[in-house]
Amino acid sequence: MTTPREYFIYLLEGFKRELELQRELLDAARKKQDLLLKNDIEALVPLLEQEENLVFRTCSVEKRLKNIWKELSERFFPDAGDMSLSKIIELASDDIRGEFQKVQEELTKVVQELRELNHQNAILIEDILNYISVVFSLLLREVERQENPYGTFCRDFPGGNTRGVLIDGVV
Repeated sequence: MTTPREYFIYLLEGFKRELELQRELLDAARKKQDLLLKNDIEALVPLLEQEENLVFRTCSVEKRLKNIWKELSERFFPDAGDMSLSKIIELASDDIRGEFQKVQEELTKVVQELRELNHQNAILIEDILNYISVVFSLLLREVERQENPYGTFCRDFPGGNTRGVLIDGVV
């Protein structure tokens, strides 16, 4: 039978793994920001694939933590109400309480910095997409002008044709 201490140790190991993955995500976010600022869109593809893998692994760790958390709570602390990391730290033995607190502090800092970087990167991506949209619109207008050198006059003229009769060789 698994003891509460073993559950606490499983949780601590899980949180340490989560912290490691969040640090990797933070590093990827920093690299992404650098590439966005350099406008090196091609180099983003492998980085986004790496980031996707990290997110998948993080979700897996979080799911495992949730299961351990739920089982610990139901088996040993059914009357404790909603369990939180602070509550876990409070219930943990003195020898691992400090480790929980250290991981909690570090995880809080990393997640906050990651949230800020992701917000900044979202703004950069939106700016790039807006720029691409403007360039694309300008290119489309240029293509339309080249296809119809007479502008909108021929289209607006009753029975108008978008092709020139003499110049485009219709006659």
